[in-house]
Amino acid sequence: MSSKTIEPFIRHIRFPFYKNLEEFSVINFNYPITALVGQNGTNKSSVLRALYGSPNNYSLGSLWFSTDIDEIKDDGRSRFIYGYFDYSIKEVVEVIKTRIVDPDDPDLWETSRPLAGDGMKKMPKNIVSPNQQKSRWKQIDKLVTYIDFRASISAFDKFFYHSDFNLYPKKTFLRKRSHILKDVIENNSSSCKPFKGKKERLYNNELLSKEKVEIISHILGRTYKSIRLVEHALFTNDKASTVILESNSLNYSEAFAGSGEFAVTLLVNQIINAPNASLILLDEPEVSLHPAAQIRLMEFLNQICLKNKHQVVISTHSSSIVRDLPQESIKLFTLNSTTGKVSILENVSPEEAFFTLGDRLSKKTIFVEDKLAQKFVEKALKTGGSALVNTFDIIYCPAGATTLLGNIAVPLFLSNVTNAVFLLDGDQKTLTDFIKSTQIPEDQDPALSEILKSILGCEIKIPTDGNGGKPNEKQKKLLHRGFIDFSYNFIGYLPVINPEVFLIENLPDFYLDLIKDKDTAGLSPKEITVEICKNDIGSNEITSDDIFATQIRILSKIPDNHPAFIETREMLKFFLEHGMIRDK
Repeated sequence: MSSKTIEPFIRHIRFPFYKNLEEFSVINFNYPITALVGQNGTNKSSVLRALYGSPNNYSLGSLWFSTDIDEIKDDGRSRFIYGYFDYSIKEVVEVIKTRIVDPDDPDLWETSRPLAGDGMKKMPKNIVSPNQQKSRWKQIDKLVTYIDFRASISAFDKFFYHSDFNLYPKKTFLRKRSHILKDVIENNSSSCKPFKGKKERLYNNELLSKEKVEIISHILGRTYKSIRLVEHALFTNDKASTVILESNSLNYSEAFAGSGEFAVTLLVNQIINAPNASLILLDEPEVSLHPAAQIRLMEFLNQICLKNKHQVVISTHSSSIVRDLPQESIKLFTLNSTTGKVSILENVSPEEAFFTLGDRLSKKTIFVEDKLAQKFVEKALKTGGSALVNTFDIIYCPAGATTLLGNIAVPLFLSNVTNAVFLLDGDQKTLTDFIKSTQIPEDQDPALSEILKSILGCEIKIPTDGNGGKPNEKQKKLLHRGFIDFSYNFIGYLPVINPEVFLIENLPDFYLDLIKDKDTAGLSPKEITVEICKNDIGSNEITSDDIFATQIRILSKIPDNHPAFIETREMLKFFLEHGMIRDK
């Protein structure tokens, strides 16, 4: 991200007031590919459109506009701010684009001078950069490719399923017009003016390059000999595309191909044709693609970003799309059921992103800190019978307790999810007991954040509605009291310091014998586990997988009736029966 070759690159975008996003929401772009993850209705597509309208010569008004039915009632307050790096002054500068209330053009978006109330810096008094105008910074110069996969409809589908044509049967009409299209293809025509020759009906007739065909074949998991893309208006008056795919055994158009073949062909063609350092916006690219194809699509995007220095932003619901992305590239959009506003969380792991979507928790769910804790809880439940263990999903999120609470517990609380419990390692336990909000007098309301911190051992940030960047204090109080109750009901601790220490403290004789000649004084539980693993597999060259496998073998030898397993099992049985882990 420090190389000049990626520039110009949008470094962040801020939303002081925009759609249904919480005021002053921020998205930082720290990786060439960014994924916007969230349920329907959380303004992911709206953020893509704001990005579309950010560069010079692009306007949000072409994608978001007011009508008599869908009037934009914002009193002209809608605005967003984005930043890019200026090499002359060696810092990120910001551009604001704001919706202008203009009777002649209600969809006008223009830049403005910096607004101090939105946290923007004043302009330098002197001209210090070619990107500088007198009163504002110039807009970023970046070409945009925007693909909405829900709206990517082939010429055949546009006519057959989305037109009101009723002159005579559609099949008859298609047969007549297909003859013209066939001539265009067979003659490799560059122009087509049928119907008395007055209007051009052919806009592009291209046999895709070998490189494009190979990429499309790889993504779709099929082998194509050739692919032709024709843009025309032979079926309707509007421009649409037809894709002709030739394999070793078939030659067919998108009318007979899957919609995934059509979508991937358009995507690969447009992205490879995009100039270097383009901004590429993909709205739900997983539509019509099976998970394996989605994974290969992401491999292609990674390769093309590395090669051509593109900036890619994707909106998605798919775990396959974000599976291999780093945390800094995943932005989680969640709807706050109290404020009705959308919060944006950053630095979210793929696992966290999709477990915070409450509708994915089809079973009672237990969240723990790591995969050894997952196996610990699984063993505790198994001793209660298969029916008990099958009642739960046990999910581990390896980013630590603070991230687990901030990125999963808070969104689930805001979404009113009550079928999940959090069991942190015992070493996370503080000296402050869990309490109910009714035990806190009202005069302690200003200290609710600190009370939460003393209970959980970390600062909990709960997004609230606000005005001018100032939180709604009444709402803030209700939300903090609500999360104190959520913590009382659904957050607890394993009855061990942590599972790794538990194993060392309860080593079966066989594993004690493996290290009886080893001086373990002064070694940490992790270091002792490493020594056991070396002797367990008979090699000094071990991996993290080897260590975990040894830990599982140790765990399996510890008696099922150990008090730690019994206490864990009884706590979860109580949760099943009462919907909480503590008495009312």
